[in-house]
Amino acid sequence: MVSFALAAALLVAVALAFLLPPLLRRAPNAGVSIDAANVSVYRDQLADLEADVKRGVLSADQLAQARTEIERRLADDLRAADAPVSAPRSARWVALSIAIAVPAVAVVVYGLLGNPTALDPEKRLGMTEQQAAGRDKMIEMTAKLEARMQAKPDDPLGWAMLGRAYRMMGKMPDAQKAFARSVALKGDDAEVLADYAEVLAVIAGRLDGDALKLAQRALAVDGRSEKALALLGTGAFDAEDYKGAIGYWERLLALAPPGSEYAQAITGAITEARAKLTTAGGPQRKDAAAPGPKIAGTVALAPALAAEASPDDAVFVFARAEQGPRMPLAVQRFRVGDLPAAFSLDDSMAMAPGMNLSKFPRVVVGARISKSGSATPQPGDLEGSTGAVEPGAKGVKLVIDRKTP
Repeated sequence: MVSFALAAALLVAVALAFLLPPLLRRAPNAGVSIDAANVSVYRDQLADLEADVKRGVLSADQLAQARTEIERRLADDLRAADAPVSAPRSARWVALSIAIAVPAVAVVVYGLLGNPTALDPEKRLGMTEQQAAGRDKMIEMTAKLEARMQAKPDDPLGWAMLGRAYRMMGKMPDAQKAFARSVALKGDDAEVLADYAEVLAVIAGRLDGDALKLAQRALAVDGRSEKALALLGTGAFDAEDYKGAIGYWERLLALAPPGSEYAQAITGAITEARAKLTTAGGPQRKDAAAPGPKIAGTVALAPALAAEASPDDAVFVFARAEQGPRMPLAVQRFRVGDLPAAFSLDDSMAMAPGMNLSKFPRVVVGARISKSGSATPQPGDLEGSTGAVEPGAKGVKLVIDRKTP
């Protein structure tokens, strides 16, 4: 509240600083160029786009297209801003009236129409001050895009950018309309097709119908479209086509930076799909390796953590290389109600071609209890692990004895 009052007072002072000097002196030809302001605004937009690339929201190609568009708009605005703005003349009594009226009217109007409780960032939609500022900036940029698309309705890139802005703001019906306009103008952009499919899937709560067709169309245009692969993998998983999900996600994993959090998340999804495929008794991969040496033992939950788990919580037992990629080499799924349980891991449970248990001299065996049912580690999961063992080890004792930080 105090920070808002200080900021409001400062803004009033700044407003008066701009309003009063022209009224107190004769300066009919004084003007201020808005070039610097335009440059600042577009610089912020570029920074936001680069941040989106780092978060995976935009691709490098989309960034390049957006950068070209922003530079063109900046050039147009700078040409339009060359003319200075002239300040009007007025008498001293007008200046004095404004100096008194502006703060007084601001206080009275806010007292009548304002919402003081909204000044507390924690009460304002549950957002922090920084989040609120970011949302305000997004609203401002979206308004500019809307105005631009009214002036240039035949720009497919502009409609795509507007659709992404709406999607980030949670305005899915508006995002749907914007992406539909972009696809109607240019239907061979894989990323736009995938974005459109994502929005339709969010609205419907599932990937089917038009959303599925758009995702398949995106992948047909670009076989390396990461969003299309992710969507199709998720759609297949939700439809209990676990083998199909694994196929899409393995293609996606090949495009992810090795060792990145992105790659680990994909690996977790593949692990879960493989576990469900095994549990459901579905067909194994045609290229699945022979069983090879097995690691066998028992997994149990430490008594001290028994109250932390429910009988139906998922338990994943897995092996990963002591030295090398973090991707699980084999996985087996149980329920907490099954514990203690005997496990057996071998090459037939490989998560990806060539990533077999027998290809690594020493592995670490681990177990995780997942409240969400997902193989991807989450804070609050329960876990345990052994020291390094060799493929073929028997009698391995695995105890789940700690929480995931």
